[in-house]
Amino acid sequence: MQRTIKVKWPLNPQETILYKVNAVYIKNSWNAKQGALYLTNERIVFEAKPMLMFLLFGVIGWLLTRNKKAIEFSLSDITDFQRTKHGFNKKVASFSVIDGANYRFGIGGKWETFDLTYQKAMLDVQPLFSVK
Repeated sequence: MQRTIKVKWPLNPQETILYKVNAVYIKNSWNAKQGALYLTNERIVFEAKPMLMFLLFGVIGWLLTRNKKAIEFSLSDITDFQRTKHGFNKKVASFSVIDGANYRFGIGGKWETFDLTYQKAMLDVQPLFSVK
């Protein structure tokens, strides 16, 4: 039985959510944001959780604030994907996209489940260039 994953941002007409996992967006060695990583059949979306509201107002403040899309990029824009590490975390997904940007996400849960879902999603994507 597949459960439906609800999101607070609009989906494209033919877009479906394939996977959701708790994740940490690693900007650099000293800056990271907690949130959730969504894998759809068209894009990857990272939704940041507002931790400042949690620190200031506790659980109620955290629940009342809306999550926001911090990062999103199309699967067809990905030029490279690899598993890397950050400190002790060996489950870091590193994406390079066509505009030269790099995004790193520490993945919660089982790496194999995320990787398999990502690989299946990429089979349906028609990249703008050949990937070797």
